[in-house]
Amino acid sequence: MIGLKSIICAVCLFGLGVVRLQAAFVLEIDTDGADDGVLTFNSLFSFGNDTTTASQSTAGTALGLTGGDSIFGGTGVNFPDTYLYNYSPDSIADNLVLTTGTDLGGGNLATGVLGGSAGLYNVYATWPSTTNVSGGLTTYTAVTSGDSFSVSLNQNGLGDEWIFLGQINYTSGMIQVEQKPEFNTFVSQRASGLLFEAVPEPSATLLLWIGGYAFASRRRRPTLFVG
Repeated sequence: MIGLKSIICAVCLFGLGVVRLQAAFVLEIDTDGADDGVLTFNSLFSFGNDTTTASQSTAGTALGLTGGDSIFGGTGVNFPDTYLYNYSPDSIADNLVLTTGTDLGGGNLATGVLGGSAGLYNVYATWPSTTNVSGGLTTYTAVTSGDSFSVSLNQNGLGDEWIFLGQINYTSGMIQVEQKPEFNTFVSQRASGLLFEAVPEPSATLLLWIGGYAFASRRRRPTLFVG
């Protein structure tokens, strides 16, 4: 018969296996690692509609960024300044190791789950701390085969942390995220990059919870003395 101790050990080992697979993918716009006014655009980033470039600004400091410049505004005329990000979990390896529970900012904690397969993914955005974005609300729209979400937010008063945008259910192919303001101004919006992280399978989360509950219950159990 399998005892409680064996179950707890199995759950702990399972948990350690999950912890060893700590990862996420950071799509940083400027990849040269230098806050020097020179933009070396990530091949997974591009501009959309009639936007062809944007202005350079100070580097963001969110966890996982490497020090490259951020961008703001753009050259959009007939359409809002548009930034496009493309990420394919099944063909692009994770590039950031995170401990499960790492503080991403804004009250968000890293899952520590390895990406690369189908399932739910958390999507975050970051930009330098700012108070001068003047293009109205910034809208992020994420699209992949069979799923999508859209969220609008005020970038002012935020920044230099990972801001949670939403979850998307990935099956295959590409996840594309579009970022655009309500209207064009000199500082219509800001961006440093995006972060994608896989979400644990419900069964894995439940197993870890059961193990933790069993362990806590074991500790709370009173000692009985038989006279």
